Amino acid sequence: MDEKNIDLQEQENNIPENKKAVAWLTLGHGMADSYSGFINPILPFIVSNIGASLAMATCAMSASQLFSSMMQPVFGFIADKWRKRFFIFWGIIMASVFLSLTGLVHNIWQLALCLILGGVGVGFYHPQATGFVVRYSGKNLAQNMSIFIAAGTIGYSVGPIISSTITQFLGITRLPLAASWGIVFALLCFVFVPKISDQPVKKDTTSFKTAVCDIFKNKTVRILIMVSALKSLVTSSFSVLLPFYWKSLGYSAFQIGIAVFLFLTVGAFGTYISSKYEKVIGYKNVFYTSLIVPFILTVVFVSLLKLSPILSFILFILTGFVTMLSVSINMVMAQRTMPQYKSMISGFIGGFSWGVVGVFLPLIGFVAQNIGIIKVLVIISFIPFVLSYFVKYLPDKQPQE
Repeated sequence: MDEKNIDLQEQENNIPENKKAVAWLTLGHGMADSYSGFINPILPFIVSNIGASLAMATCAMSASQLFSSMMQPVFGFIADKWRKRFFIFWGIIMASVFLSLTGLVHNIWQLALCLILGGVGVGFYHPQATGFVVRYSGKNLAQNMSIFIAAGTIGYSVGPIISSTITQFLGITRLPLAASWGIVFALLCFVFVPKISDQPVKKDTTSFKTAVCDIFKNKTVRILIMVSALKSLVTSSFSVLLPFYWKSLGYSAFQIGIAVFLFLTVGAFGTYISSKYEKVIGYKNVFYTSLIVPFILTVVFVSLLKLSPILSFILFILTGFVTMLSVSINMVMAQRTMPQYKSMISGFIGGFSWGVVGVFLPLIGFVAQNIGIIKVLVIISFIPFVLSYFVKYLPDKQPQE
């Protein structure tokens, strides 16, 4: 890190811990991600209403993830320089409004537009909010970050419950009702999340190109981005494809919503306890666990889908738990490795990695439509199993604050 960035980092480390700010940012993470997650269980029903196919639906989801995730490093770069709260408020508002409007679409193009604009809203929120959590956490960064990320995962898991409940009992055209609490919450964040732009900091003139080159020159960060992408591959593929499989077996929107909710909620618990688990077995072993074990669980639970649905469901839930174990450790380690790029690192770890998965989502949907969803899920879970080899190249100890 050069002298300019060291000076900038020292100034930001002098910002005292602000528990109220961290709390509201954490709640906001849950709110933003609830809209990100609630489309998954009802997507088969929206697709059925508009006469689209699985492949077309995954293309629309892919476009949403690309705009949401691939742009997060850019949003993070701007947020690191422009220390205003713009992205936090408008991110929640855009996500709540446009993703709730998916219940009113009449064709695949309207669906894609709502998903893209809602995805941009989700992409707005994450880098800046994560950077603010780092700035306002003081010495409690590891604990606060694990809670912040767990809150997002819980929000992502509650989303399916909200959307499937509205769809099941009120009708899919009533989904816009879900936008109301997002708008109210965004206004509350405007009141309770303090401004940071008034803090005296030195101007950072680093260009976006220089920042990207710095990040990808760092071997540790490259591996951490890969690990995050692999986690996203499993989580996204399972939560998007399995609802289509369950619908083909006759399960209702509400039942599918409950299944996705539990998969992600138990995963959030894994995120929350990961820092404690790390102290017992070491951070590398947490990574190995989250990359290797899901393949074993997947092979077993898909083989039991029809023979023993309950046992299969339990193993499916455990897959979510194990997959999410490394999430907060991954984020904290990346930000400690390159602290001069707090928000931008968040954009790569929490956003770009999802965008990489989004690029392949149409192909995944096309292959699943032709060879079967279950076969595709087994193949997908095998990829992290193989690539876990690269964890050995991470440093033996995590960087310290």
